[in-house]
Amino acid sequence: MNNNQISENDAPKRKRRSREYIFWCSIALVCVLLLGFALAICFYKPDVEDKPQFSTESTMEENTETSADPYKRKEGFYTFLIAGMDSYSNNTDVLMLASLNEKTGEVKIIQIPRDTYINKTVGGYKSLTRVNGIYSAEYNYHVNSGISHKTSKTLAMQALQTKLAEALCINIDEYILIDTSGFRGVIDAVGGIDYHVPQDMFYEDPEQNLYIDLKAGYQHLDGLQCEQLIRYRSGYLTGDIGRVELRGDFMIEVFRQVKNKISIGSMITIIRDKELLQKINTSMSLMDMIAYVKMAYKISDDGISVRTISGEVLQNPHTGAWIYYCLNKKGAWNDINECLNVYENAIDLHLFDIDGLFSGTKDAGDHYIYEYYHS
Repeated sequence: MNNNQISENDAPKRKRRSREYIFWCSIALVCVLLLGFALAICFYKPDVEDKPQFSTESTMEENTETSADPYKRKEGFYTFLIAGMDSYSNNTDVLMLASLNEKTGEVKIIQIPRDTYINKTVGGYKSLTRVNGIYSAEYNYHVNSGISHKTSKTLAMQALQTKLAEALCINIDEYILIDTSGFRGVIDAVGGIDYHVPQDMFYEDPEQNLYIDLKAGYQHLDGLQCEQLIRYRSGYLTGDIGRVELRGDFMIEVFRQVKNKISIGSMITIIRDKELLQKINTSMSLMDMIAYVKMAYKISDDGISVRTISGEVLQNPHTGAWIYYCLNKKGAWNDINECLNVYENAIDLHLFDIDGLFSGTKDAGDHYIYEYYHS
């Protein structure tokens, strides 16, 4: 056999070896990329803002005695604004502020009732006197200015985030906006929730396409039934506050049940679902959401608590009407420091709601709100 024949016989072998080499190099590259992605997920921490999102001028000198840096941020402490939008009115009838403390293993939620009073002369919304209308006012302004619906939602949520952060003296790291369709989708995605419905609930409002028909008792609820549960309010003696209280209890059950029956891997798969993500407007990236889910799964069942921001529904002494839920400044300030303060030092009372967004006016018809707010 001559040299030419040997070379011709070796050629296919060299090609096979070359293909095998490329194949195994590709496999190795994919493994390295997957390992890198896994490590990135394991060690990824969301970026948060250290600088206060509220005015701190009046207390900088007072705080220097207790700390060289009065606004040193706690490690592993994150805050969220959660807004549930009524698709019919476009109002955010569900408003929650939540904190996740990775170090202490706690989730604390503060609910803000939809009828919470805001001072229209401070808020700048002309006739707007309820906190649930801030989002819709901003959204309508941007849409009427020719901005797309999607971008208008983002701008409106950013405006709501700014208003609440400035008034309540908190750094809001992330926001989530979800409408009724998105809420149903989330509940169905996790397989529904077992819950004790406290009473028969029946209500019809064809104009809103709202039909509620639930029987009292412990039962399994799907997304539509859970929507009915948290939207029902006509049968509570305390009106909307009764619904707020039930919603808090419901949120705790959702947290516990989802964490206990769905693995963290399955939960990550759910939040990566594109169809579901399209129903939610959020400031979080996918990596952010995965990181927060991992933190939340480390929280024990009794590590979550929910409260309503301090205040009362007040009767207007002139008309006899019970319209607004009104904040009490000292009580609400205490709530924020206990549940949502991202800094190691307490927020000064003089900074809280410094412009009086949640306060009535001393000489106007809502002076009774002013008096209660400052009591």
